[in-house]
Amino acid sequence: MENIYKSDTKRVFLTFDDGPSTVTPKILDILKQENIKVTFFVLGCNVNGKEETLKRMYEEGHYIANHGYTHNYSKIYASVENVLDEYNQCNEVVKNAIGVPEYNSHLFRFPGGLPGGKYAELKKQARELLSQNDVLNVDWNALTGDAETNDLSIEFELTRLSQTTQNKNSIVLLMHDAVTKSVTAEALPQIIATLREEGYEFKNFYDIIK
Repeated sequence: MENIYKSDTKRVFLTFDDGPSTVTPKILDILKQENIKVTFFVLGCNVNGKEETLKRMYEEGHYIANHGYTHNYSKIYASVENVLDEYNQCNEVVKNAIGVPEYNSHLFRFPGGLPGGKYAELKKQARELLSQNDVLNVDWNALTGDAETNDLSIEFELTRLSQTTQNKNSIVLLMHDAVTKSVTAEALPQIIATLREEGYEFKNFYDIIK
């Protein structure tokens, strides 16, 4: 995982944060059609009522990773222990939803990302605590900008994709499948086509975490 942004060949990990939502099945339909497996960083508080969507993710070979339970910065970053508690809370609802009692993704994405910000020091300590509990973490090095504006368009997302992927062999691409991100689902076929044209091979974290 430490070398995730380094590769001799062109590869891309598509990742989606903040779901599941009513947008997620649309994304799953496109991924099934394109035969691409991705990684979903699930928010535990969104799982209730969306258990069938989680099962579908799992059964169709996508990696269900962990984005904590609340995405409430003041709560999750109130203490180092809270970060681990939110990881465990999210993991609990995921394994119950998919009906796999032993499930543990061992993969976390810090809400807001690991580096910088007012909680930077606490996040560093939390990263160590997660590591002691066999939990890796990963951020991103490219994005479609779907969290940058409320005036989203397919053109905007494709432009940000182009700007942030330039000259990179190994890409971890940040996108979102929250309820307000229907434009991301609409843009996804063109995002995939663009990356294919540029010679990227699609990967997910099952390729890294066995």
